[in-house]
Amino acid sequence: MFKIGEFSNLVRVSARMLRHYDKSGLFIPAEVDPFTGYRFYSAKQIPLLMRIVSLRDMGFGIEEIEEVLPHYENVEYMKKALEQKEKQIEIALKIEQTKLDRITSMHASLNKEDSKMIYEVEIKEIPALQVISLREVISSFEAEFGQWDKLCAFINKHGIDCVMQGHSIYHDAEKESEVDVEIAFPVVATGENRDGFIFKELEKIPLAATIRFPLPYTNYSKAMEILATWLENNYEINGPIRGVSVEESIVELQVPILEKTI
Repeated sequence: MFKIGEFSNLVRVSARMLRHYDKSGLFIPAEVDPFTGYRFYSAKQIPLLMRIVSLRDMGFGIEEIEEVLPHYENVEYMKKALEQKEKQIEIALKIEQTKLDRITSMHASLNKEDSKMIYEVEIKEIPALQVISLREVISSFEAEFGQWDKLCAFINKHGIDCVMQGHSIYHDAEKESEVDVEIAFPVVATGENRDGFIFKELEKIPLAATIRFPLPYTNYSKAMEILATWLENNYEINGPIRGVSVEESIVELQVPILEKTI
């Protein structure tokens, strides 16, 4: 048997982490002295700990490791678990890349004059549109990248003929987490609904205030400030805000409105 410090040196896992694993019930000592409370570990425990460390280093959390460990030697189960974790990490990387892009964009803007693009508000009717849609509650607005990956994969898998003009509909945009976001592509023809992917008609917006801005999304704030100033005294918002890719690197915000009654 090895004391916790000796075992820690052998396996290169800190004593602090071994205590944490013990408290969580993930990896308990082979023996605990009932009088001193000292933890003792056995060489036979090393393979199990190495599995835990391997999963930890791939980004699995304590609860996930507890779920996966009993199935570690089940090849099909592990394939699915690793594929799911891979997708989670890919989404996280995209979110972090977006943050880096925004930092880079702001660095560049600090050395330039303010953008000379003219942001113009336009009132118009938005016609109804047949789309393939995916609506989910996601952790944050940045997690929308994962939704687009899923929707594009579904479209490619089933050979759906669509127009690559993405629509984002923010059903509870006042929140910053656990947000209800719907994404959609216009389609040429409808098909079978399955697995949360729905063919539907986006309702017509009889009266919408719209404004266009160029990517990156650091320009969103300027566009929304102008739009909000324009709306403030004469109109009220009458439905979920939409964001639409109208052409390469140009996004149009579409805000359903009603005239305020005095």
